Amino acid sequence: TGDAISQKFVERNEKFDCKRYVRYWAFGVIIAGPLFHGWYIRLQTIFGKSKFAPFKMVAVDQLVFAPVFPPFFLGVMGLMKGDSFSVIKQKIQKDYLDILTSCWSVWPGVQFVNFLLVPISHRVLFNNTIALGWDTYLAWKADASKQKSTNTLVRSKSTDTLVRSKPPDTLVRSLETTVASLPVWGDAPTNQTSMFVALSP
Repeated sequence: TGDAISQKFVERNEKFDCKRYVRYWAFGVIIAGPLFHGWYIRLQTIFGKSKFAPFKMVAVDQLVFAPVFPPFFLGVMGLMKGDSFSVIKQKIQKDYLDILTSCWSVWPGVQFVNFLLVPISHRVLFNNTIALGWDTYLAWKADASKQKSTNTLVRSKSTDTLVRSKPPDTLVRSLETTVASLPVWGDAPTNQTSMFVALSP
């Protein structure tokens, strides 16, 4: 759902990318859901139900799990798209800190409520409800920024081709001088220079 919102309302893509949507759906159902559920059970087992347990679980969640998840997410999504390891590495280096700092600005408070008030069997569901906006952000970071840079590169190459196809000013002036110095035959003189200027790009 987060990717669908990102494509439709954030990126405003003209064509909906169904393959991309399936990738995010598969990641959430097959990987993220079981991973989060197992992580929450592990935290509950370690810290129990003491009054300080929610604080401890938030601290471990944000200092241990949160820093590891962004490169894991970007790496898995990159492999599912067929990206090379070098491309995945560049993507992680570019977006890791942005994702992590954004995570720390949102999730500590959400997870405190989750660990304090929500039964362990419903924590993934609560997490998924709050994560709708977060997943939209992750989808945008993982795909939209790459698409934008690709479009920019295409426009840059097109512009470069147009610039290269136009003769340099010095060449134009040299040709104008050559044409102007040519002798004129017949009684009807022709303005060769003006003709050349009109035809030059």
